[in-house]
Amino acid sequence: MADKAISRKLQGQVALVTGGGRGIGAAAAELLAAAGASLVLTARSEEEIDAVAQRIRGKGGKAIAVPCDVSDFGQIEEVIEAALDQFDRLDILINNAGLIWPLEEVVDSDPDEWAYNIHVNLVGPYNMARNILPVMIDQGYGRILNITSGAAAGSLIGVSAYSAAKAGLDAFTRTLAAEMAGTGVMVNGLKPGTVDTEMQADLRSVDTEGTKLDFSYFHTAYEGGRLGSPTETARQIYWLVGPWGRAETGKIFSAGDAEWRAQVDKDIS
Repeated sequence: MADKAISRKLQGQVALVTGGGRGIGAAAAELLAAAGASLVLTARSEEEIDAVAQRIRGKGGKAIAVPCDVSDFGQIEEVIEAALDQFDRLDILINNAGLIWPLEEVVDSDPDEWAYNIHVNLVGPYNMARNILPVMIDQGYGRILNITSGAAAGSLIGVSAYSAAKAGLDAFTRTLAAEMAGTGVMVNGLKPGTVDTEMQADLRSVDTEGTKLDFSYFHTAYEGGRLGSPTETARQIYWLVGPWGRAETGKIFSAGDAEWRAQVDKDIS
């Protein structure tokens, strides 16, 4: 990566990344650390976030790993406390943690599993924001980025919980941005598109024979080498929480927007 891409534009800032143990979250954490930010990594898997934190520290960066389930408000309070104890401030929140299951029609779905999806993908970002906002407002500065999805349009059979959660997340993003006007806290969303992550592998693992489910698009994209890379998404995240996105709030950005993607490539080349 060119020097411009890893110039320390986030020096002195502290970033909290949920779902930071793999995929988009891990790639974003490592890039933000290279840009000078101190990292707080959280996910349910302690082993995964510990590994990412160790890689960051091995390159001279600062990072701590604090396991939690974002659907549990109390656990998040402990994450914020640990972050402030270690770094004294919190400047950036990347709400990236998510899950795709259940992948079945509503009539066949398990109510508890369906509700848990909503709690992770929608209530989780609320929980994180609710805990971190007092800190950001007091600082007069903050960047919150919610990782959302094109599934928010809600037309893919078998993906009702995930689609509903992401549609809600889009609305939450815009509403929170309006509430934060004048505080120095900017709130945006990012639709990263079809990225090569474990969530994509989960979609391809579903046996759709004899059902209305059709995930052939994801198989075709994978086999044709058309999946995006977590590294590319990390650069888009860096643009949004870095100085280039300082005037942006209340927007849902999309990796499918060729003009914006070209701007990211120009600024982070």
